[in-house]
Amino acid sequence: MQTIAILGSLFFWNNIKQHFTMFPKAQFIHFPYTSPKQCVDLIDEAASCSDIVLFAGSIPYFYCYEKIQASQIQATYIPFDELTLTLSLLSLQHNERVELPQLSIDVPRKDSFYQVMKEAGISSTDVYVMDYAWVYEQPEKIAELNISDYVRYHKELFETGKTSLALTSLHAVYIELQKLGVPAKYMVESKQTFTMTINTALDAYKHTLLSASQIAVVSICSKQNLLVNHQAFLHNLEKICKRFQARVTQSQQEPYVIISTRGVIEKLEPNYLSSIIEQCERQFETFFTIGIGYGYSLHEAEVHSSQALFFTSKWKDSSTVMCLVDADNRLHGPLFENNKEISLSSNNKEILEIAEKVKMSAKNLNVMKQFISVTNNRPFSAAELAQYMNLSRRSAERIIIRLIEQDYFMLAGEEQPYLQGRPRKLYKATTKWTF
Repeated sequence: MQTIAILGSLFFWNNIKQHFTMFPKAQFIHFPYTSPKQCVDLIDEAASCSDIVLFAGSIPYFYCYEKIQASQIQATYIPFDELTLTLSLLSLQHNERVELPQLSIDVPRKDSFYQVMKEAGISSTDVYVMDYAWVYEQPEKIAELNISDYVRYHKELFETGKTSLALTSLHAVYIELQKLGVPAKYMVESKQTFTMTINTALDAYKHTLLSASQIAVVSICSKQNLLVNHQAFLHNLEKICKRFQARVTQSQQEPYVIISTRGVIEKLEPNYLSSIIEQCERQFETFFTIGIGYGYSLHEAEVHSSQALFFTSKWKDSSTVMCLVDADNRLHGPLFENNKEISLSSNNKEILEIAEKVKMSAKNLNVMKQFISVTNNRPFSAAELAQYMNLSRRSAERIIIRLIEQDYFMLAGEEQPYLQGRPRKLYKATTKWTF
């Protein structure tokens, strides 16, 4: 059974509790407030005793936006949609006999109001409408939202005789208008919107549980293999991993491999990870390259970890670099430096056509595309490509030959090994490789 914490006014709670029976496998807990800003003081407790936090609307949600992002809280809010607006207007016309020109309205976005009017064939030129659309574009500036501005807007229109009733999407505005004696109605709480929001939230929660159960493999190498005391470093890793229930594979050579789950890794605070890395840098007097891979199987996670480790070599040697490849083949990183995401898979039609032509999977072709991009199309050997794609050298050579036959790759020369052995052929992409 999932527990859902609802942050909303008592008015909101009383309106929606009749729908709870539609979710027999969910438990609802109420965290009441009289002002949306109070949610900032309620969110931590609500999140600690629930699986999902549901806000009565977008405004209280955005007041807690920074906390939600920082703590990765599973949270959502009841959206304002066209159905809510349509039901509210229909209710006013039927029950209050109030026409549109007699109304002052506030909505999240004016565009949604005008679109409903246009589709219904109703003139909206004489309607007083105010919105707060900027909140959706800049949620971090929610503190600049002044509820009194919206109260004043409705109050002045009423007192000057321009309107006879206010229709508001902000419950705090509705309460204030009632205190001032200004006739006001709060938007209708749609059963359909509520149930759709809960179902979507429950689906997202289940997806999060599935993602958290993914296997995580962390591969660690010292920069330029400068680590001397392997046994001491391995012992240090084991001590660290005990803190978050991970396992270190026993190896006396690099890379060192840690096996855990995505859920455990993502619960680690960035500051905590950074402190561990800095501690290891000082203790062993070297920097590290760290590749994290997520997957639904151990093999998939290992492949993604190897790919992430490969990419770390493309950045500077003067610091520890960490990259991650997730279960969807997306590269993230370097972590803690930026928020880059690079797709390693694609639904691109051209890629699918080329993959069929050269008898390769689209996934492998896209991995190769990323390899070419990151290495700036410098000449490479079959061994390098094999290492990156986690293939045998022979398999990599067969792929290269097929791409040469289709004019996507070309022979770029040879490389003589440092000591002895036969020269290695080098390849590079042709101008045809531009998809």
